[in-house]
Amino acid sequence: MQHHRVVRFTALLLALALVLPALSGVALAKESKANVKADITIANPVWLAGKELKPGVYSFAADGTKVTVSHDGKTIVQVPIQWQDGRPKSDYSAVVLDGNQVKEIRFNGQTRAAVVQQSSTAALQQ
Repeated sequence: MQHHRVVRFTALLLALALVLPALSGVALAKESKANVKADITIANPVWLAGKELKPGVYSFAADGTKVTVSHDGKTIVQVPIQWQDGRPKSDYSAVVLDGNQVKEIRFNGQTRAAVVQQSSTAALQQ
Protein backbone atom coordinates (compact mmCIF):
# COMPACT_ATOMS: atom_id res chain seq x y z
CA MET A 1 0.00 0.00 0.00
CA GLN A 2 2.85 2.37 0.88
CA HIS A 3 4.48 1.67 -2.52
CA HIS A 4 1.30 2.80 -4.36
CA ARG A 5 1.30 6.12 -2.46
CA VAL A 6 4.91 6.75 -3.38
CA VAL A 7 4.19 6.00 -7.04
CA ARG A 8 1.13 8.31 -7.07
CA PHE A 9 3.03 11.07 -5.28
CA THR A 10 5.92 10.76 -7.75
CA ALA A 11 3.53 10.85 -10.70
CA LEU A 12 1.88 13.97 -9.29
CA LEU A 13 5.24 15.69 -8.87
CA LEU A 14 6.23 14.82 -12.42
CA ALA A 15 2.94 16.16 -13.77
CA LEU A 16 3.39 19.42 -11.85
CA ALA A 17 6.99 19.70 -13.05
CA LEU A 18 5.72 19.52 -16.64
CA VAL A 19 2.72 21.82 -16.27
CA LEU A 20 4.05 24.68 -14.11
CA PRO A 21 6.78 25.89 -16.50
CA ALA A 22 4.28 25.93 -19.37
CA LEU A 23 1.80 27.97 -17.35
CA SER A 24 4.42 30.46 -16.21
CA GLY A 25 5.63 30.83 -19.81
CA VAL A 26 2.13 31.80 -20.92
CA ALA A 27 1.87 34.36 -18.14
CA LEU A 28 5.27 35.85 -18.98
CA ALA A 29 4.38 36.06 -22.67
CA LYS A 30 1.22 38.00 -21.89
CA GLU A 31 3.07 40.38 -19.58
CA SER A 32 5.90 40.98 -22.04
CA LYS A 33 3.49 41.82 -24.84
CA ALA A 34 1.38 44.37 -23.02
CA ASN A 35 -1.13 46.39 -24.98
CA VAL A 36 0.17 49.45 -26.78
CA LYS A 37 -1.93 52.11 -28.47
CA ALA A 38 -1.35 55.02 -30.78
CA ASP A 39 -3.23 57.42 -33.00
CA ILE A 40 -1.60 57.55 -36.42
CA THR A 41 -2.44 59.94 -39.25
CA ILE A 42 -2.71 58.29 -42.66
CA ALA A 43 -1.99 60.90 -45.37
CA ASN A 44 -2.71 58.75 -48.47
CA PRO A 45 -4.90 55.69 -48.99
CA VAL A 46 -3.21 52.46 -47.81
CA TRP A 47 -4.28 48.84 -47.53
CA LEU A 48 -4.16 46.58 -44.48
CA ALA A 49 -5.34 42.97 -44.77
CA GLY A 50 -7.64 43.73 -47.68
CA LYS A 51 -9.16 46.83 -46.08
CA GLU A 52 -8.54 50.30 -47.44
CA LEU A 53 -7.57 52.93 -44.89
CA LYS A 54 -8.47 56.30 -46.40
CA PRO A 55 -6.69 59.47 -45.27
CA GLY A 56 -7.49 60.32 -41.66
CA VAL A 57 -6.52 59.61 -38.06
CA TYR A 58 -6.71 55.95 -37.00
CA SER A 59 -6.31 54.34 -33.61
CA PHE A 60 -3.98 51.33 -33.57
CA ALA A 61 -4.14 49.02 -30.54
CA ALA A 62 -1.81 46.02 -30.43
CA ASP A 63 -1.64 43.12 -28.01
CA GLY A 64 0.47 39.98 -28.11
CA THR A 65 -1.07 38.55 -31.27
CA LYS A 66 -3.10 41.13 -33.17
CA VAL A 67 -3.56 44.79 -33.96
CA THR A 68 -6.99 46.42 -34.02
CA VAL A 69 -7.48 49.52 -36.17
CA SER A 70 -10.33 51.90 -35.39
CA HIS A 71 -11.58 55.13 -36.93
CA ASP A 72 -14.11 57.43 -35.27
CA GLY A 73 -14.71 54.78 -32.60
CA LYS A 74 -15.55 52.05 -35.11
CA THR A 75 -13.34 48.99 -35.57
CA ILE A 76 -12.14 48.87 -39.18
CA VAL A 77 -9.91 45.79 -39.16
CA GLN A 78 -8.07 43.33 -36.91
CA VAL A 79 -4.96 41.58 -38.23
CA PRO A 80 -2.53 39.08 -36.77
CA ILE A 81 0.92 40.42 -35.96
CA GLN A 82 4.25 39.20 -34.74
CA TRP A 83 6.40 41.37 -32.52
CA GLN A 84 9.90 42.11 -33.76
CA ASP A 85 12.27 43.10 -30.95
CA GLY A 86 15.71 44.64 -30.86
CA ARG A 87 15.08 47.91 -32.65
CA PRO A 88 16.16 51.36 -31.58
CA LYS A 89 13.46 53.10 -29.59
CA SER A 90 10.94 54.69 -31.95
CA ASP A 91 10.61 58.46 -31.61
CA TYR A 92 7.06 58.46 -32.96
CA SER A 93 4.20 56.16 -33.96
CA ALA A 94 3.91 55.32 -37.66
CA VAL A 95 3.02 52.69 -40.21
CA VAL A 96 5.70 51.27 -42.48
CA LEU A 97 4.57 50.62 -46.03
CA ASP A 98 5.59 48.36 -48.87
CA GLY A 99 4.07 50.20 -51.80
CA ASN A 100 0.61 51.00 -50.44
CA GLN A 101 0.42 47.96 -48.10
CA VAL A 102 0.91 48.34 -44.33
CA LYS A 103 3.69 45.92 -43.36
CA GLU A 104 4.62 47.15 -39.88
CA ILE A 105 3.34 49.41 -37.10
CA ARG A 106 5.83 51.24 -34.91
CA PHE A 107 4.81 52.69 -31.57
CA ASN A 108 6.35 55.75 -29.92
CA GLY A 109 8.86 54.82 -27.22
CA GLN A 110 8.90 51.10 -28.10
CA THR A 111 11.96 49.04 -29.05
CA ARG A 112 9.78 46.56 -30.90
CA ALA A 113 7.47 46.78 -33.87
CA ALA A 114 4.24 44.98 -34.77
CA VAL A 115 4.87 43.19 -38.06
CA VAL A 116 1.75 42.28 -40.04
CA GLN A 117 1.78 38.56 -40.78
CA GLN A 118 2.65 38.05 -44.44
CA SER A 119 0.34 35.05 -44.76
CA SER A 120 -2.52 37.24 -43.58
CA THR A 121 -4.38 38.41 -46.64
CA ALA A 122 -7.68 38.87 -44.85
CA ALA A 123 -8.77 40.39 -41.60
CA LEU A 124 -9.46 38.30 -38.50
CA GLN A 125 -13.10 37.42 -38.01
CA GLN A 126 -14.77 39.86 -35.64
